Amino acid sequence: MPFEDCPKLLILCTARTGLDAVAELLRRGIPVKAIVGVHPDSADPVKMSGWIDIASFAERWNIPYRHVRTYGLSAPEDRKVIEEIDFDLVWVAGWQRLVPQWLIASCRYGVLGGHGSPDGIHGGRGRSPQNWALMLGCKRFDLSLFQITVGIDDGPILATRSFFYADGDDIAVSYYRCALAMADMVAGALADPSTLLRGVPQPSEGFYYPQRKPEDGWVDWTLPQATICSHCRALSKPYPGLKTSHEERVITIWNCHPFDDVIEAEEGVISACFESGEFLVNCVDGRLLIRQWEADDPGWNPVPGTRLSGVKFAEQLNTIVARHYEKYPELKVSRRIARLQRG
Repeated sequence: MPFEDCPKLLILCTARTGLDAVAELLRRGIPVKAIVGVHPDSADPVKMSGWIDIASFAERWNIPYRHVRTYGLSAPEDRKVIEEIDFDLVWVAGWQRLVPQWLIASCRYGVLGGHGSPDGIHGGRGRSPQNWALMLGCKRFDLSLFQITVGIDDGPILATRSFFYADGDDIAVSYYRCALAMADMVAGALADPSTLLRGVPQPSEGFYYPQRKPEDGWVDWTLPQATICSHCRALSKPYPGLKTSHEERVITIWNCHPFDDVIEAEEGVISACFESGEFLVNCVDGRLLIRQWEADDPGWNPVPGTRLSGVKFAEQLNTIVARHYEKYPELKVSRRIARLQRG
């Protein structure tokens, strides 16, 4: 089937991480009716990790675009904006909110979403699965294209792709891998629209990864170097980074690397500094090289002997899980998270 005869596609995208998948689809010559994003005046960069104004992207690719005011599409004027577009299929690409029932019901071919985890979509519904995968040191990620329903990532599965993490992959690389896999699955579905109506149902009960917030990203200097590096790679840009502090100054770590097995001071103490601005911090199994960092106080600089503060990872994990169950008491957290919490 030629792509010019495929369903009329509307894309919801307002996170930078979704643009690569959209661009890959456009490179394949697939027509797009319009792309919708959150208006710059309504965007909260803290709560919307990686937010981007889709205007410049849409203009570069010469496709129509519209702005909405609410991320959850709850405002009547937002519904009016979308209903004025001629579409019969929606693809949610870089949109970290649930899609309202009225939009799902208005689509002849439904609403497409992408989700996955190290345990597949059924074993890892919910939030931040790629961040969790890297933090947990997982090697494989199973990504699915599915029909969005009013539930959380529980709709019929249309296709699945898997990829493997290489040593040193960070969250940006993870999103690149997902972008190519997702674009491939969406293109395949558009080439044969009949597949959009015959997805495979998921098991009724699933497991969920709990939401992470910026305040959950503090370093635990008592962990091994390799684990701290995994946490750093998982929280690097476009996310808020791994945090540490010194006398109420917050330092964001963007890149770090295991250095040696020398243990010469307590965990969190700066051991040595280099003219490049990089420095070493003592951990439980040696010294960690902090390669890229920034402080909220531009006058702060690392000094040997300075003690950097952090938060025990176990404490942060307990807070994250408790917050999840307070909001979703019936949704079981991922088995991996549960095992990690038990220690």
